Amino acid sequence: MKTVLKRSGLALLAFVATFLLIACSSQSSNTSSDSSSSTSKASQAAEVSIKGVTVPVNPKKVVTFDLGVADTIRALGFEDSIVGLPTKNLPDYLSGLSDRKSVGSMKEPDLEAIDALQPDLIIASGRTADYIEQFQKIAPTILFETDHADYWNSVKSNITTLASIYGEDAVVDAKKQLATLDSQIADIAAANKKSDKKALAMILNEGNMAINGPKSRFAFLYSTLGFHPTDAKIEESRHGQDISFEGVREINPDLIFVLNRTLAIGGDTSRDKSLLENELVKGTNAGQNNGIVNLTSDLWYLSGGGLESTQLMIDDVKDYAK
Repeated sequence: MKTVLKRSGLALLAFVATFLLIACSSQSSNTSSDSSSSTSKASQAAEVSIKGVTVPVNPKKVVTFDLGVADTIRALGFEDSIVGLPTKNLPDYLSGLSDRKSVGSMKEPDLEAIDALQPDLIIASGRTADYIEQFQKIAPTILFETDHADYWNSVKSNITTLASIYGEDAVVDAKKQLATLDSQIADIAAANKKSDKKALAMILNEGNMAINGPKSRFAFLYSTLGFHPTDAKIEESRHGQDISFEGVREINPDLIFVLNRTLAIGGDTSRDKSLLENELVKGTNAGQNNGIVNLTSDLWYLSGGGLESTQLMIDDVKDYAK
């Protein structure tokens, strides 16, 4: 009898020991897993590599010279992170950001003002690309560039990359908004595919006219929205190729998309007012058929490439795709 009880006691002790061993092992495993998960989350929340530059995730203070980036940040719900931008001559649609700290002009940054803000991130623009090295001494700096040969795909890539700085939910939101834009763009491009109208993009600048081709700042019109360019051979340059009234009449476009640079930068537009009233311009197919389209100049010249600006640019021209 004693032998039986002794054996039962030993078995019970073995069972308890085994149970405790398994429990400890499980707790240790869970602790290790939780620790690993926390470490992973901490790592994700700390920083991300953007175009080869390490930047903080969810930056609290951003200075941006790229206005398309500013409107995208706002569209994603993070406008409070924008602490500085060039506030002079902000496009009307960005007037809600005019209370931010001014950090210079679109071309000439105020480095002292930027430094005083102690930003977590600086986003340069094409106009301030020469200052990137100086920006980097203040904070991590990135530049989003667009490819005129593949405009819309490059813009979408820029937007989703920017969104990744604000986390996975921001990326999902950006992709949803891009899908809405994609749908509108597809409708306009389909309408233009059926059209035989030829379009000419023109910049007015202090009393002068210049025309621009498909691989210029107007790539969105041509390569994305599908407006057909005229047959004119145009030398691509920053502000376009100068043209006379006679030259416009000879090209004879069905649509003329007009960007008034003087108006966009707050200059004296008195010399521009009569340009489109010239009889030769009015005698074109565009002039005869209400095809002269005045674009929202500050939007098209100073901004673009953002979620908000793209929608507004679509709204500017969608009624002419038919």
